Parts: sequence; C-alpha cells; structure tokens
Amino acid sequence: MSTEIHSHELRHWSPEVGLTQRMICRSVVHLSRLVMRVLNKVEFIGTDRWLPLFEQSERGILSFSNHVSLFDDPLLIANLGRVAFDDVRWIGADHKNFFGSALKGYVFAAGKCVPIIRGAGLDQPGLGFLTERLKQGEWVHIFPEGGRTRDPDAFMRTPFKTGIAQLLSEAKPIAMPFYHYGMHRILPIGQTVPKRGHSVTVRFGEPTVVSDEWLQTHRGEGSLAHSEHYASLTAWCETELQALEAVTHPG
Repeated sequence: MSTEIHSHELRHWSPEVGLTQRMICRSVVHLSRLVMRVLNKVEFIGTDRWLPLFEQSERGILSFSNHVSLFDDPLLIANLGRVAFDDVRWIGADHKNFFGSALKGYVFAAGKCVPIIRGAGLDQPGLGFLTERLKQGEWVHIFPEGGRTRDPDAFMRTPFKTGIAQLLSEAKPIAMPFYHYGMHRILPIGQTVPKRGHSVTVRFGEPTVVSDEWLQTHRGEGSLAHSEHYASLTAWCETELQALEAVTHPG
C-alpha cells in the first residue's frame, strides 16, 4: 500500500522537524529523566551489553520491550542514555491516538514518533520508514505487544505483532530486547500524571546481530514461506522477552 492510499490517516505526520520541535524533544527527554531519576528510581541491569552498541558500526539498533503504561515512552525510554535529538530513538505509535489532530501530529513528530495504522498490514508507510531508519544505522524502538498489557500484575500479552519480524528481516539490525518492571505503579492504566516514590527495574538481554545466516536459521521448520518466516521471527522475539520476564518479574 502506498503513502497515497493512507494519505488521510497520515495527514498530520511529517518526518521533517524544525528547530522548535527539536527543542520540544529535548525538553521532554530531560523532563522524563527528572521524573524517573529524581521523583522515582530506575535500576538498570546489563547496561554493559546496551551502551557499547552505540559505539559500534553503522548497523541500526532495534530495541524491543514489554509495554505497560501509557508513557513507557518517553518516560522510561528517554533514560536509556541517548539525549541529543539526532540520537533519540524512532518509535512506532498508533496513528489515531498520537496523530489524530494537527497539534498532536506536530508534538509527537517532534518526539520522533512514526504513525502505525492498526489493521493496515505490514505494507504501510510507517513500517517502511522505520525500516529505512534502521538501514541508515539509526535506533528504532518497538513494543511488539502492539499495545499496553491489561494484566493487573503487568505480565506481557501474546502473541506479538509481526511488524517486528519485518523490521528484523528487511533491515538486519542489531536486535536488543529488554524487560522493565514497575511502570504500572508510576503510571497505572487510567492515569496520565506520573506518581512518585516508586522503583523500576530494567533488564537488558543479549544483543543479536541479524544477518542473512541468522535469518536462515529462523525460517520456521525450514520453510521459505513469507508468513512462516515472519511467524518464526516473531516467536523468537516472544521467547527473548519471556526469558527476561521470568527473571525480572517478582511474580
């Protein structure tokens, strides 16, 4: 599907941002760090596997994590060590909630959010744009659950969406999973103002360099079928995050 077909849904999005939007992004990043590091506490486990990734080659970085609160991003993601606008992650965001008006489109584009149209499949401009960012060696973050979990104990919901499989297959990035616990207390479902005095744990997994050889080993029972290949990659992402959940979640 082309950009023209989705022109109505994407009318409030432009990937090009100006100086004012860059200032908005910088302010949000620093405010998020204040909320999480001063009003609350964040413990990072495995940063020795995360931070060096940004010092390596031109290969893009695709991070993916569980999704618990309305503002996991930017509150939490803004604390992962990247502050300058050009280094801040790109992230997929629901086009209705985040790009439903000109004002929302202006603000969330400033935060390097990219509209994803629910139900539009994999052949849509937002996913294509994120793929290109990865190919250019940039950082993209994805919530593969496709939305916030509604589990009262903040366990992940499965199955994951296959958009992440497309990014892995087409961009061949470095894939980095991480799992976080505690955001459901800072920003419970139904609230928009963060609470204070809580702790969040972030545990990074092992980075995986996605190559043609690696992809070949995740074809799904040896099949070259497109759908089975993506299903196998999506299942791999689930397994990676479930392993981190098992050692991080207190339940």
